Amino acid sequence: MASNPEVFKGIILKTSEYKEKDRMIQVLTRERGIVNICVKGVSGKTSKVSFASLPYSYCDFTVTDSHGFYYLKEGSVISGNTGIMDSLETMAVAGHIAECLSWTVMQSENARDCYDLAIYAYYALSIDTTSYLKVLIAFNWKLMWILGLASSASECAGTAGSSHKLNIRAYEILDYIGSNPVSKIFTIKLEEDDIRMLRGFTMDFLRVQLEKDIPDPILKLNLPGGM
Repeated sequence: MASNPEVFKGIILKTSEYKEKDRMIQVLTRERGIVNICVKGVSGKTSKVSFASLPYSYCDFTVTDSHGFYYLKEGSVISGNTGIMDSLETMAVAGHIAECLSWTVMQSENARDCYDLAIYAYYALSIDTTSYLKVLIAFNWKLMWILGLASSASECAGTAGSSHKLNIRAYEILDYIGSNPVSKIFTIKLEEDDIRMLRGFTMDFLRVQLEKDIPDPILKLNLPGGM
């Protein structure tokens, strides 16, 4: 028996096919962490819930709970973050963000902070498709801070391996990202040397702390002349 409808906001991290015309969506919420919602008839021509097939959208959801399983009743898009789809690189970084959040949030006590991080990261990617490396660096490091896996950059420098030699400016950038609200970290200005130094460091630090072989999302594209 279905419950009374529940209403909440969330970010669609992933969508996948489920039966012939249905989809399963993974949504990051502030209060519930990550929840999975079944969207019935999303592929139909007259579907009122077709918005739920678009990843990285920030949406309102009204759901019912039947036998511990959420079904989408209705909803609407608050921010589609459609600019992400204008670039392969931004789509790759958006997918990386979704994967990392899927691995780390679940029902954790850090869901609220991770939710805010995702809101700003996806917005930053959407409004400036050239910012994908800056967003990648800021997201990687801030996520580690939120999860309690990073602190002062000088104390963490050796964790990512001896191949990374950070200068004073790199330490200052990392400490700025870690200690400031997420509303500020994606507006930071990074030079090419900063990006070259911090991209590899934050990716390796992420791999070590999450104990996963996480590919660099841009290198994974294998684009001609790719960075």
